[in-house]
Amino acid sequence: MSAALLEATPVATSPVTIDKIVAVVNNEVITQSQLDRRVSALIKQLAGRDVTVPPRHLLARKVLSQMVLQRLELQYAHNIGIRVSRAQVMQAEASLAARNHMTVPQFEQAVLSQGLTLTGFRRQLRTEITIRTLIMRRIARSVIVTRRAVDRFLAQARAAAGTRYRVAEITLQIPVAADTSMRQAVGKRARRILKKIQAGESFSQAAIAYSQDTHALEGGDIGWRTAAHLRPDFVRALRRMKVGAVRLVAGHGAFYIIKLRGRHAGAQGPEHEQVRLREIVLRPSRRMTVSLVHEKLKAYKARLAQGAPFKTLARAYSQGSTAARGGSLGWVTVSGLPPVLAEAARTLPLHAVGGPYAVPQGEALIEVTARRMRAGMTRNEARRLLRMRKGNALYVRWLQTLRDDAYVRYPGRS
Repeated sequence: MSAALLEATPVATSPVTIDKIVAVVNNEVITQSQLDRRVSALIKQLAGRDVTVPPRHLLARKVLSQMVLQRLELQYAHNIGIRVSRAQVMQAEASLAARNHMTVPQFEQAVLSQGLTLTGFRRQLRTEITIRTLIMRRIARSVIVTRRAVDRFLAQARAAAGTRYRVAEITLQIPVAADTSMRQAVGKRARRILKKIQAGESFSQAAIAYSQDTHALEGGDIGWRTAAHLRPDFVRALRRMKVGAVRLVAGHGAFYIIKLRGRHAGAQGPEHEQVRLREIVLRPSRRMTVSLVHEKLKAYKARLAQGAPFKTLARAYSQGSTAARGGSLGWVTVSGLPPVLAEAARTLPLHAVGGPYAVPQGEALIEVTARRMRAGMTRNEARRLLRMRKGNALYVRWLQTLRDDAYVRYPGRS
């Protein structure tokens, strides 16, 4: 065939789809195909939970907003040196498998059966661990819990006698620098949404459309919680509510519309195995790789085996929030620990040092100094709950500031 004939012969072509940019987040982009995949997956999840799904364009707007916030969190985490190792991801996968009463191969098969790839699933796990680590670091820097606050919290938990509530919520955030008129405007919007729900609008659909918290895309459902795991103003309202009732709660930084979906009277419950733990934690960073963290902890472990005091090394080298207390975590319930730490807590001889283990903050050495069987919550667990409760509220406010200070543009919007 001649070159001239080749040039004259039409070439069969197929349409080429050019992906559209739907958001620019600082120096990164979110594309239409990424958004479409996330929206389609969410619609499938909501249908499986029998949740009324709002129109796709409204759902896409909500999903895109959350994708933008997640990109901002990941960018900030990267800039301050948060890195998640493969060992941490695999530990998180093992933890999820154990929580679902499966072996890791069984769990991986379940992931594949839902149409996900293991690579994509592990990428999502890495993202979740990164953001959880970021939250913990922000909380560690900004939250102090007093002994009196712990005493009051434990007294309230005992008074509730383990009562559990199934709650759904719609959160309307008040801007960080809001004046009185702005706060009143958010309150009026909350009352309008409440009236719509009372007039028959689906709570789940309203949560997806209006709520500004992490449970919005789950129809606002936060599941079953004990009183100790809920905001005090929620508990005060829930005690007076009937199942199915909806109420507006005004908080310091937000207005909440809550719905009581269920209530179970509780009891003190059975005894649980508890251990008193100490830890030395190191965090990977730009200056210290995961492998270097591992080698340093192995060196500390060798020094401990030679008789170095655990408290001394923890105070000198640990980067965890317990460093000032010589690494002491106090009493913790074994079943509440990640599987790898729970197994170590059950099997380590007293005063033997185990690790390094992958933990959300990085890697850690641990020492079990005592064991006991007790019912109820330990002081240390109460302190952690209070820190998380206060810290989460501060984190939400900080996220607003992060969003306000970022360069975010939506090319397709007028």
